[in-house]
Amino acid sequence: MRKLMALFVASTLALGSASAALAADTAAPATGTAPMKMMHHNGSDKGGPFAGLNLTEQQRQQMRDIMKESHQKRGPQASDERQALHNLVAAESFDEAKAKEQIDAIGKVQSERMLERARAENKMYNLLTPEQKKQYQDNYQKREQKMKEHMNKMKGQQPAAQ
Repeated sequence: MRKLMALFVASTLALGSASAALAADTAAPATGTAPMKMMHHNGSDKGGPFAGLNLTEQQRQQMRDIMKESHQKRGPQASDERQALHNLVAAESFDEAKAKEQIDAIGKVQSERMLERARAENKMYNLLTPEQKKQYQDNYQKREQKMKEHMNKMKGQQPAAQ
């Protein structure tokens, strides 16, 4: 179950960083190849690794194209698999073997989606200039530090095991 939760958290983080890369800057329309600051759809800086990179419009368009292609390549959603697991949980008697099978199926779908996202993010990363790559790395390190602090805080709030 911990592996499934870790997989879920990792996929959520990956989604957030790539979404920040694709979010449109609603403050002012871009023209030509002027640098643009990456912003979340509501105008706030999302804080993912692609945030604040001052991308050109050409880079932004290439990233949109990469993500569009990536979304088209992704396989089925895990919702059917999660529904099947829910049906097992809500059954009169619990079939552990079937539950493990469903959990493995969910994990496989999530793993494939994460792999496709990693491919897309690598393509987007390789569109960056050396200065943007440095900023990306700095953003990543800051995000990792925040996650460590958050996880440590959460560990401190958990009740002791009996």
